[in-house]
Amino acid sequence: MSTVRRFRLLLPALLVSAMSGCLPFNQDGGEYEFTPVEIFRDECGLFPANQGQFHGALQVTGRVVRLDFGLLDMQLIGYFLAEGDDFAIDGTIVNASARVRGQECLLDEANIHIDATTTCATRFDGVMRVRYETTQRPAECACELWMRFEAVKEAKRCE
Repeated sequence: MSTVRRFRLLLPALLVSAMSGCLPFNQDGGEYEFTPVEIFRDECGLFPANQGQFHGALQVTGRVVRLDFGLLDMQLIGYFLAEGDDFAIDGTIVNASARVRGQECLLDEANIHIDATTTCATRFDGVMRVRYETTQRPAECACELWMRFEAVKEAKRCE
């Protein structure tokens, strides 16, 4: 086998190996607890009523970010942006059941959007929007929560 032919066979393997070792994202996977820093909007008391559900298991695979979030057992998926330590993740559930203002509501759709920035390997900060939408159910069931938060893994704050 010629040297050129060996090089052609070896080059793809070298590229894959080199690219897999250069993951610039320094965010650890694991269980994170979300704490509000500032609540911008919460007309229906969504956060206080569901405070124990604002946690989730984060997984980072290359640029892909996945969060199994406690609120409505929702799965959020997104990506790290091309530059820096910023990422965005989204999740949507249709026909969800939730308690809003003390009553059980059947929601047409519930969605969560998070824009975040890695602070260190065990913490990220950002902005979260939770939206409950309904058209046929009582108007009291539709609400939104907008907040700035910090998410910390296993109570390990940055040093």
